[in-house]
Order: sequence, then structure tokens, then C-alpha cells
Amino acid sequence: MVKSKSGKGPFDLNFAISLILALCIWGALRDEALWSSFLGDADREAIQIAFNMRVNKTLTGTGPILFLNLDDSVWHGEDNDSPPLAYAPRPIIYNLLKAAYGTPGFPRPKVVIADFDLFWRTPDEGPEEQIDALLEAWGKDPEAPLLILQREVMDGDGSIDMPADIRSSPRERFIRDAPLHNIVWSSAVFTGDEVVGARYYDHFLCLKSGDKASVIANTALYAVAGRYADTPRQAVEQVEAAMVGPAEYCRNGGSVEFELQLTGRPGIQFNGRDSLINYSTRPPDGFDYTSPDLIAADMFVLPAATVSTEMVSGLAANNGIVIIGSASLTARDRHMSVYGEMGGSLIIANAIRGLEVGGVVHRLHWYIEASILTIFVTLIVLAFWYCRRARDYMKPRSVLPWYAKPFDIPLHLLTNPVIVKLLIGISVFWLGAVATYYMLDHGLWIGFAAPAYAAALNEAREDFEELMENLREKQAREIK
Repeated sequence: MVKSKSGKGPFDLNFAISLILALCIWGALRDEALWSSFLGDADREAIQIAFNMRVNKTLTGTGPILFLNLDDSVWHGEDNDSPPLAYAPRPIIYNLLKAAYGTPGFPRPKVVIADFDLFWRTPDEGPEEQIDALLEAWGKDPEAPLLILQREVMDGDGSIDMPADIRSSPRERFIRDAPLHNIVWSSAVFTGDEVVGARYYDHFLCLKSGDKASVIANTALYAVAGRYADTPRQAVEQVEAAMVGPAEYCRNGGSVEFELQLTGRPGIQFNGRDSLINYSTRPPDGFDYTSPDLIAADMFVLPAATVSTEMVSGLAANNGIVIIGSASLTARDRHMSVYGEMGGSLIIANAIRGLEVGGVVHRLHWYIEASILTIFVTLIVLAFWYCRRARDYMKPRSVLPWYAKPFDIPLHLLTNPVIVKLLIGISVFWLGAVATYYMLDHGLWIGFAAPAYAAALNEAREDFEELMENLREKQAREIK
């Protein structure tokens, strides 16, 4: 390799310093706590851009999701000036559950998710009794979809140190006594940071259960298993088998890895208690929730007033999942997502779609990332070295011919250490965003913004030292 006028080649001690510095920062960012700090800001922003590029993209490996929305008219009634109800109106809830339950002998969805707490009983006793009767019939119907009831947890956050608790409810008997084992309860807990409140979802929650801890799986796991299983009972058994490892973790601690076996397709591997939500769907700006419409090619929204058994049967018959919930502000179930404020039911839909398409979102294997980062650092070092070589050959502006003078300033800017450092940082950032855009289909993401910038910063430092050394030598010659 040809050396520059300074006598240094590209792969000297400074190259080793840049590589070690980049690898140290990269290794630190593989720790979840540090990645969630300011050091991971650039990579999180790159993932955000990848999600935005994927929005409402048609995905393979998933199926239809039908969202039955309790819009504002449901909460306020006919008079929008009246105060909103304190709970989801039970007469409408019953109608939506009955429409999702379907008619025996006709096409029906595979999974129904009730994204509200039916375990809390309202004073509206008439509709509550109708719901009881429907749940009773649901548990005895061999053709009925898998029904997933959401349930709020209390006290703890579901971690091993703070296991959550649940309030008892008479409706537990509909799960316990369902002969066909086709009704379950679950919880969909989202966590995030100060920017995105729903960035991760918990795969499971640790629960208080007497002297021992028990576990409950996330709604998305039941939904994905239910879509592909031959029967609801089979889906529930698959999720319960997957929860053996998490249950042991909740009792004794340690690391947790488990697999959700699925019918007719590869299982999904889980590592840890939570993972990124693989977002891909959001309503367009100004979306009108009061009329039926498509959000994506496989996701349809129906306002509560337009729902009928026939419509649900037609739209969700092909292994469809029905989510009954609300995207209304009045429902007090809105979270800051990577797409802005979004109803909890739509975040559940994103988690389900992402899990089906790419599995759990995780980083590339460490040895692949380390190899790619080493290549990046090598290219960064070469970029700075060739810029130094270019500066060595640049002539003073005063001796340049007239046709070369217009290129003098741009060339000096493009070889300036500060400009090179910024260009490298921007390039690596966008390379990570574009690569993540394609890799999210396989549940992967990649990002080297902070390590690459650190390497570029160290190379820029060496450039400035060389420039200052050259300046001192020039001044010494002038004094002589």
C-alpha cells in the first residue's frame, strides 16, 4: 500500500484504535439498557425510518385481521355533547361478540380477541347476562373460534421481581368449565421509552399464584397459534407447552428461551421476556373510523354500527382474526407508537402481523454483526486515508488553471475531516435504515450508527493532528 507524505499507511496503530473503539461501543450497545440510552438514539431512529417505509406494506405469511371498532358514537351515544360512558357499553359489546361468534355451519373466523376487560362486571345486568349466555354457548360449540379475553393486571408489572396480580371474577368459570377449551384470557402489555410508549411487547407476564409464580402468555402468541391450529384446543395446548420455560423463569429466575410450536409452519423462537413490536400497519392520516375501510391489504376496519354476522363471516372467514376494541380517544386505550398515537387494539394487530411474518424481532448474530462492523471500519479508515492522499496532491488555488478553480472549493470541502465524518455518519445511518427495511420481513434489524461514528471521529482526530503537524512544519520553515 502506497503511503502518504506523512509516511503513514491506512492500517497503522490508529486503525486498531478505531476498530477497538467501534467494537467496544457496539458490544456495549448489545446490552438492552445501554441501547435504550442516548447511545442507541441513532439506531432507534433508523428503525423508526424503516418502520415508516414499511407502513401498510403488503406482507406475506399473514392473514386477514378484522378490527371491529367502538368509535366515539358508541361511547357518547346519540348526543356527542353528553359525557362519555365510563366503560365499554355492554349491549354493543354483546352484539359485536355475537357477530364475531358467527353462525354454526357458516364460515367463521379462527380467532376472536375481546380487547376490553369482561372480567369486570358492569351494573348493566341485562346485557351482562346475555354475554354470560353467549360465553356459555361458545365454550360448548366445536366450531366456534378461539376466544381470547383481555384482562387487566394489578399491582406488579409482570416482571420476575414484581409479579402481577389479578382480581377474581365469576366469569373465570367460562374458561375453567369450557368443555372444548376454546376460551382463554391473556394480557397485552406494551412498554417503551419517553419517545415511543409502545415500542416493545411482553411475551408473557409473571403472576402471583399463592406461594409460587405462574405465567400468562401475550395475546399475540395465542392469536398466531389460533390462526394455524386445527382446533382452538390445539392452539391453547401449543401456547401452554411454550409457557413451561417462562413459568420456570418466573419461579426461579435465570435466562429464558422458549419456542411456540405451530401447526403447518415453522415454530417461533423467543429469547427473553420482551421484544420490539414489528410495526407495519397504521390508518392513513385523516382516517374516518365511522365508515368501513381498508387500512392494509389484509386489515379491514368496521365501525360498531355497521357490524353484522354476515359481514364478519365474509371478511374474516379465511383463517381471519377478529379484534373487538376501540381506537377512540374516549376509550383511554391509546399509546404513542412508532406511527404516532394509536389505539391499543391496532398495536395488538401490528404485534400479531409482525410475529406471523418475521417472528421475534432481534439483532443479527453477534459474529455476523462484528464482521460487518469490521468491514465498515476498514472502509471508513480507507475513506479518510484517501482523503489525506487527495489533500497531499492538491495544489494552491493560485497556481491552478482557470478551468480547475471552480472545483477547488468543493474538493477541499469533500476532503475536510469534519465533512467526511458527517458524510460517513449519514451514510451508515441510512444504510442501516434501508437494510432494516428489508430485514424486518425476517424479524431482523441492523444498526452501526454509534460505533461507525466513533470510528470516524477517531479518524478525524488523526486528520486534525496531521493537519496541525503540517501547519507547524510550514511555520517552522517560514521562520528559517
